[in-house]
Amino acid sequence: MSYSILVDLTHREKIEEFPEFVLDEEDYDIDYIDKNEGPIDFDILEDYDILFIGNIQQSKDRKEDKFTVDELKAIKKYVGEGGSLFFTSGDGGDRDIPMKMGSIRVLYKITGVRRFWNGIIQESSSNFLVNRDNILVNELFNHPITEGITELVLPNCTFFTITEEDVEDIILTSEKAEFKYYMDDDTGAIGSVPICVVSEFFSGRCVTVGSSDFLLEDSDFGLDAGDNIKFLENILKWLSFET
Repeated sequence: MSYSILVDLTHREKIEEFPEFVLDEEDYDIDYIDKNEGPIDFDILEDYDILFIGNIQQSKDRKEDKFTVDELKAIKKYVGEGGSLFFTSGDGGDRDIPMKMGSIRVLYKITGVRRFWNGIIQESSSNFLVNRDNILVNELFNHPITEGITELVLPNCTFFTITEEDVEDIILTSEKAEFKYYMDDDTGAIGSVPICVVSEFFSGRCVTVGSSDFLLEDSDFGLDAGDNIKFLENILKWLSFET
């Protein structure tokens, strides 16, 4: 059975190309909503199994990286009726842009994430590769998405403040993790915090990851690092209700 993925490019996403080169072409079809298209509406979404939104670059003075009320309603209806959302963030998170402006925080009922912190995680020496921004993860909670995975590399990552309902954190930082806050460039300890969560919204599913750069074609810190390809495959299978 073939599954279809719709990639949104209408909200200043950093990830502009889904890594279909690692997927079985017979299993997945990839389409795009290009920058000059949109807005996202239900009539477009209902033809796809997964909506992918990869690292929106939030700003204080631009409207194109914000969700409109109608777009939010369309995405909620889509996921609520059995669609899936794959959402990735990155360093800088939501840039402290409030929900009332239409930032990525408005998706919290679907993602289970109330805040994507504005900065970058820096790990202790035993939990990174080459530099502190490349998080090395080898302890994961049991979940279909983490099955068969022993090591992940998640570069340029933020962490989440999550809701208390219908969300499950499956990957955390180490107890020694620190965070460099972009607002003032201060670095402070954050301890063990969520960087990958899964949630269910009525009949649909959502996966949210604090890193997007793990999806890049990079042998050291991207998809070829650790079990990153297997991680992506597991995410897509879970979102496709195969597991």
